[in-house]
Amino acid sequence: MNLVAYDVSGQHKQQIVDATPSGATLSWLESPECLTSLAAWRQAQVLVIAAASWPDRSVEYLIETFSPRHVVLVDLTPECHWYGTKHHNNLHLCEGERLAELLNSLIAMEVVSASTHLALLSARNDFDSALLAISLAWQMAVSDQQAVLILDLGQPSSDIANYLNKPAGIDFISLQEKKACISKPWLLAQGVALHPMIHVIGMPDNEQFDAVTKEVLLAVMEKLEAAYDSIIINLAGIPPCPLVFFLAKYCQQHWLLSDQKNVSLANTRRLAESLFQVGVRPGGVNVVLAPFLPQVLPGKTMIASQLALPIRGELPCAHTLTTDINAGTLLPPTGQFKEFLQQVEKLLSLKPEKPHWLMKFGWRYSAGSET
Repeated sequence: MNLVAYDVSGQHKQQIVDATPSGATLSWLESPECLTSLAAWRQAQVLVIAAASWPDRSVEYLIETFSPRHVVLVDLTPECHWYGTKHHNNLHLCEGERLAELLNSLIAMEVVSASTHLALLSARNDFDSALLAISLAWQMAVSDQQAVLILDLGQPSSDIANYLNKPAGIDFISLQEKKACISKPWLLAQGVALHPMIHVIGMPDNEQFDAVTKEVLLAVMEKLEAAYDSIIINLAGIPPCPLVFFLAKYCQQHWLLSDQKNVSLANTRRLAESLFQVGVRPGGVNVVLAPFLPQVLPGKTMIASQLALPIRGELPCAHTLTTDINAGTLLPPTGQFKEFLQQVEKLLSLKPEKPHWLMKFGWRYSAGSET
């Protein structure tokens, strides 16, 4: 994760260095005037400003220029003047002693809770996002015992309904016309329950993204948020566009699916940067290497260094599940699909891999323990 910092007085650099989370890269902006020539500025996800005076036009200029990306302003004025000013949603004010805590909250990966809204995105169709969406919904439903909604807007369309061997219910475009009717009982009557705990709303065969307006979409999403605790939005395969960014802002987590090809990784990096530019939380943008082959290069460490993005985990090739997909027998999970779900569960909970030498000897291992 890349941070850039500006210390107005030049006296608080060490305090910012000490607060920078482990693994993050910190670059310095020597003056506001040089921001347009700094590559680090364009690549940064968070700007840290130590402001000792108010008002300060240079600070205001930096905030406006960097927005809507996240700005952390350490208010060092005697009367904390910056706290009384109007500011945008992604401006975070704090005292010096809270800087480390705040930075960590902005860039840290988080587990997926019952109320998490999660977006799946990809710059290329390198992995079966429909299979991953089904797996995530199953794991979340089993853990929390509540219905999970999948908005299956990715391309190709309607894969989830076909994978579960169920007829698709009402589609997302039709919801725009029926927005006043949306409620959990009404949605159930429209055939969205493709499994008792998994509800799916897809796109019609003739995808009509241009028929979606921002005002109507806002009303639909508010109704869906009220009806469901957990929502998975499958946006994989859709190029960056206003619809993708609008829906992404409803989500706390954004998983970017990529394989190990250089072209895929480069496109993933560009997709992440476009998400940062619309103001999503940096730590919520995680890379899922899918599929990941440990015997080929680049490896996970090399990819993490190349992308400067959090690597949430990896998934194996899913070709062995094709028979179950074709037969519509994925749920309830059996056989090899159970093994695949174990890998997905690690992504949800951020459960670390057991060291191979511990597994070899059958020793017990837990995160943060050496015995």
